[in-house]
This record gives sequence, structure tokens and C-alpha cells, in this order.
Amino acid sequence: MFKKDNSPITIGEHLIYQNLPEDILSRINKLIDWKPFESILGKLYPSKVGRKAYNPVLMLKILIIQQIYGHSDPEMELMLKGNLFYRRFLGISALDPVPDYSTISRFRSNLKSMNLYRECFNELKRQLAKKGFEIKTGKIIDARLVKAARNPDKDDDASFTKRGKKTVYGYKDHIAVDPKSEFVTEFVCTPANVHDSQVLEELLEGEEKAIFADKAYDSQEIRQRCRQEERFCGVLYRGCRGRSLSKKQKKLNKIFSRIRSKVEKVFGIFSLHLNRTKARYVGLFANEIHLFLTCFTYNVLNLSWHLRRQESF
Repeated sequence: MFKKDNSPITIGEHLIYQNLPEDILSRINKLIDWKPFESILGKLYPSKVGRKAYNPVLMLKILIIQQIYGHSDPEMELMLKGNLFYRRFLGISALDPVPDYSTISRFRSNLKSMNLYRECFNELKRQLAKKGFEIKTGKIIDARLVKAARNPDKDDDASFTKRGKKTVYGYKDHIAVDPKSEFVTEFVCTPANVHDSQVLEELLEGEEKAIFADKAYDSQEIRQRCRQEERFCGVLYRGCRGRSLSKKQKKLNKIFSRIRSKVEKVFGIFSLHLNRTKARYVGLFANEIHLFLTCFTYNVLNLSWHLRRQESF
């Protein structure tokens, strides 16, 4: 079903890889059990006849490299041919062929098949929980706009919305973040005109003891539901015409804001380190896959950062 290595890594290559300094790729390679992902993504290639496909874990790792270093598909094909750090991460020898840019693009698109990208994300969350990071006790919910990669006449899925006085054509990234560990627990990509609160249910898993969110989520319906489900409501209060906030509400807003602000840090990492400054692809599905890869890679990096901090104590 999958292509096998016809050229095992030689002793010389093993020594070269061993003597390369540790980088973030080699670190996360040791932290993740990749076998379950091969089982999940193997559903893309059920047939045992025909041309054998590249191992799906190798393909997933390539997409992770792209998220961290911002390579386009043609650049990625070129870099795979000569970058030793990348080849060490993928576990391939100098003689092994690498997928071309069209194969990389096609694999990314195929991730939406059977919701396999959701299965991969849930498997990563399972491994995080196994390592002691329980990520269901609370949620910080937020959304941000990302500008579309193409003009309106070339991307029908995006939509217009207002950001301050500016009109933006694009999408909206909705995420849920654990308040303690700052792992992303859920994600949804929508057209830009979808209101933040409309996606709230999709970001909750049902076991949260508390939710925190900005004023865009303030409504009697949400607060009443939190009371009914005995869930702490950390949604910021929003004043309205003819009714200003009370001193207690202003005080609570300051407290909730300190917790809620952690999600801004996550979005900052998305932009500065994971190349999610704007929509990179055309179409809603393609951009949800990109958001998945951003969240997946962020969680893997965050795991590395957490464990490194623990080692330093």
C-alpha cells in the first residue's frame, strides 16, 4: 500500500544525522507516536493494487515542516532534496525519492476526505492527555479575521465584513484554547460574516467547567445556558445604550480579560511563527485544512515548549 524504503539509511548517513545539532523537528519527532496517524491516514489508500503511495505520516510531516518554515509546495519539493534536517525528520536516506509539489498539494486536499484531519487532531489531543495535559476543564473561545488569498470574483466561499472602519473580504478562524496549558482544543473556519457566537457550540466538547470569551459572545442565552449546565461563565460583560456596566461587572471584566488574553498569544504565534497571517488557499475547505495544520503544528510545538520548561526546573 505504501512505498517502502528501497535504500536503508547507511551507517554514514546515520552518523551524519546523529551529529546534526538538535532542532525543533528532531525534538517533536521524539515526542509524538506517529503510528496511530499512519492507521488514520491509511484510509486514504484502501486499495492494495495500483501505484504505491508515499507513507501518509511522511506526508503529514512534510505539511508540518511547511507550517513552521513557510515553504510553498514547489519550494518544499526542492528543499526536501537537500535539507538534511528535513530528511532526518522524515527518516529517509539521501537516495530515497521525495514527493513532488503536486503530490504534496493533493495530499493536503485529501485530508478533508472522511474528516481525517479531525481524526488526526483528536488523536493528537489523546496523546496530549496521555502525557498529563488534560484539556477539557475549561475553554477560552475567540475568533479573528484572515484576509482572503484572492479577490471576490476568484473565491466565492469568502465574504465581506467590517473590522473597525475597514471592510475585509476573507475568512474567520474560530478556536478554543485551554486556559492552563494553552493548547488549542477545537477549531472552525468560516466565512468572515459569520458572527463569533454562532460557532460557540462547535468549539465546546460538553465537559467544560468554565468558558471565557470576549464581549462578542455576551448574551443572555449563553449566560443562562451556563447556569443550567453549572458551567462558570467568564464571558466579558458588554455595556449598551442606556445601560452602563456596574462596578462589579467592570471588576469581573478585568479578571476575565487576564485569562482570555491567553488566546491572543496563540493567535500571535499563528501569525508570527506559523504563517497564518492570511488565508493561503482558495475555498473554505482548503482554508479549514490550513487552520487544522496551523493548530496541529502549534500544539506539537507547545508540547515541546512545555516539556522543555519542565526539564529546566
